[in-house]
Amino acid sequence: MVSSIYTAQNNGFMSDIWKFSSNFYFAFITSLYILFFYLILNNHVFQHQLDFLQLNILENRSYNFLITILIYIIIPVMILNYYLILKDDNYKSLMKKFKSSCNKKIFGIYFAIGFLLIFFYVASRIEFRR
Repeated sequence: MVSSIYTAQNNGFMSDIWKFSSNFYFAFITSLYILFFYLILNNHVFQHQLDFLQLNILENRSYNFLITILIYIIIPVMILNYYLILKDDNYKSLMKKFKSSCNKKIFGIYFAIGFLLIFFYVASRIEFRR
């Protein structure tokens, strides 16, 4: 999270809303990790017994998936990050403590690993038919 804050603060485009953008960056990529964990549990451990968590609000299943991710993962992670890190300027003590790790590389690696996990999982589930 500290690397995300540093990245958002030093981004010229979004430097005025850095609290929201750093929180959203971190919540988005953390949601990919949670989604990966959910997919492993639901498809391999509990054999689709966790399907009751999926919301069916709209007719389009892809929109329902996005709404489910937003309600169950992204918003709670953003609220938790706000109360643990951003509220009362707790991030300042973290920035001082982890000054050496405040760079874009660490957050970039965290971001890339999240995308690669989901990509490889989806690629492994695709059946190639001739």
